Amino acid sequence: MRSPAPRPVLLMLTLLLIVSAIAFVELRLNRAGQGDAQEAQSVPPAEATSEPTPAAESEAAAGGTERESADERVARKEAEFTRAKEISGPTGFINMDGVSIGENLGEKVVLLEFWTYSCINCQNVQPYLNEWHEAYEGDGLLIIGVHRPEFEFEKDPASVERAVGEAGIEYPVVLDNNSATWDAYNNHYWPARYLIDADGFIRYQHFGEGAYEENEQEIQELLSERDEVSS
Repeated sequence: MRSPAPRPVLLMLTLLLIVSAIAFVELRLNRAGQGDAQEAQSVPPAEATSEPTPAAESEAAAGGTERESADERVARKEAEFTRAKEISGPTGFINMDGVSIGENLGEKVVLLEFWTYSCINCQNVQPYLNEWHEAYEGDGLLIIGVHRPEFEFEKDPASVERAVGEAGIEYPVVLDNNSATWDAYNNHYWPARYLIDADGFIRYQHFGEGAYEENEQEIQELLSERDEVSS
């Protein structure tokens, strides 16, 4: 028959059981806390899933840039292109009582052509000018023929008017018998074409025949630009 354990030994065993129980509970709690922390870290930041604000959407749609003002556009062109000269000292008009570049600013793309009616090169260019007038007048193109005579007989207004009718020219023609507009442009050739945008700047020029596709493409581009800035 075994004798019962002494009282101090029982007390020591009881304390060991209590301490072990407390340590076990603390270990479980620590593991649970670490799991919660890891789960919280795996959630992406709120801004990573947030939708853009309306202001951000409108800026993205505009390409992130603001549309330049009319003053800014003209200032930019002043540094890049030559401003067209006004028609000077006309000695007469055909197909219109009068015409100027200034009165068409903001409204028209102007094709200014220097010509004289007995020039064979001018005669070869004329069908293209007539086609462009017919095709693009309604879109905002204004062709102005500046007739600067080479010979004395070409200064006769009646002869020029007859030549205009025979060539089928329906756009305005300025008589430049005193070479005022010719000199303003410092021009030296027949024919010569100057394409002027709606802000009044020379954007393209060509001397002589040829370059018709290039010239027409420039017309189309400047008409599109005119529509964009006026919308």
